[in-house]
Amino acid sequence: MDYQQARAFLNQTARYGSVYGLAGIRSLMARLGNVQKHLRIIHVAGTNGKGSVCAMLASILKTAGYRTGVYSSPAVFEPEEIIRVNGDMISQEKFASLTQTVQAACMDMRKEGLPHPTAFEVETAIAFCYFYQEHCDLVLLETGLGGAQDATNLIAHPVCSVISQISRDHMALLGQTLEEIAAQKAGIIKAGCPCVSSAQPPQVLEVLKHTAEEKGSPFLTADSSCIRHFSYDGTNSLFETETLRGTLALSGACQKENLSCVLAVAQVLQEQGIRLTQEDLLKGLSSVRLAGRLEKIADGPDIYIDGAHNEGAAYYLRETVRSCFAGRKVVYIIGVFADKEYEKLLEIMLPYAAQVITVTPPHSRALDGKKLAETAEKLHPAVVWMPDMALAVSFAKAAAGSTGVVLAFGSFSYLAGLKTAVQRQTADADDDH
Repeated sequence: MDYQQARAFLNQTARYGSVYGLAGIRSLMARLGNVQKHLRIIHVAGTNGKGSVCAMLASILKTAGYRTGVYSSPAVFEPEEIIRVNGDMISQEKFASLTQTVQAACMDMRKEGLPHPTAFEVETAIAFCYFYQEHCDLVLLETGLGGAQDATNLIAHPVCSVISQISRDHMALLGQTLEEIAAQKAGIIKAGCPCVSSAQPPQVLEVLKHTAEEKGSPFLTADSSCIRHFSYDGTNSLFETETLRGTLALSGACQKENLSCVLAVAQVLQEQGIRLTQEDLLKGLSSVRLAGRLEKIADGPDIYIDGAHNEGAAYYLRETVRSCFAGRKVVYIIGVFADKEYEKLLEIMLPYAAQVITVTPPHSRALDGKKLAETAEKLHPAVVWMPDMALAVSFAKAAAGSTGVVLAFGSFSYLAGLKTAVQRQTADADDDH
């Protein structure tokens, strides 16, 4: 099997949709030798901040000399970026080889009358097999959806369970209230295994603590007050605690809570014998990279992309806009999925925009940009729908002017296409000069 054939198999597998539960992944991994049982895993769930928390911890652990795997979705720019070891994506050759192995196990399941695994289950199995083959010392494993019934939750004994900030999202599957969503996320807490949570709303924290108590899991809540100083400029953040003072190579209002969670996890890992020095922490945080989280992709005007697509993320992004871009003309490009609470997203974000541009993400779940524009027009006087990314970028740059800011946010699914459009226009402008 070559890479194109491997991708074709994943695309075909997508027709099986999403199946919420562990039966499929358990059957699949049993045929692959249950290699996940040989991995030391830090399991991360939550609504917002999972990617940032995983990226920070991975960078710290790599700096400390640990061979570190990361399984984190969704992909923003390259399909293989969801599976990394020490920051490097899985190669297309290795991806194809492991896909062939996993495909054979899927065929065995079908012969036995079992359902074919979903695309997420297949990718999860590929990740486990890759991390095992690569002899990873530690693995950052991010849930795909929820926790209790997520395919990653066949992990029985994580080194640590981590729960980042919980907000309203995926309510059709996880529940309509924060308590119901928290109960699903709390499913990754395992008996006797420590759990660290970001600061949470009181009702969420109550659910998490109760679950941890029931399972005999030592529970620690991260406290952002341990960070005496935290500031950010749209590119980096500066922070200071009682014992640390340094730079975080991620920016935005959300990163203070994420950083406090990471520092609490580092404390738990140290208590379990994982060697992490202050130098490891500072160097790892100063070199962390993460695509699509307040990522600056161009200058003049400054163009940023961010995957904020739910209520909780929108509040943090709004604060970032107010703090970083005060006094500048800010133009939004927005594309969302139809099953998201996009009305709340608009209500929170639109008061700080000079111009709003809507687009349609290239995805089956996408909300038509025209409909998004109609909703936005009820809240803002300057709204326009653009039929493609190139036009959206051109219009946004002109509207912002050379000293303004363009902020594209919403679904991760359209950010790659938008970044490509920006790069092409920049290259064309360079050629003209």
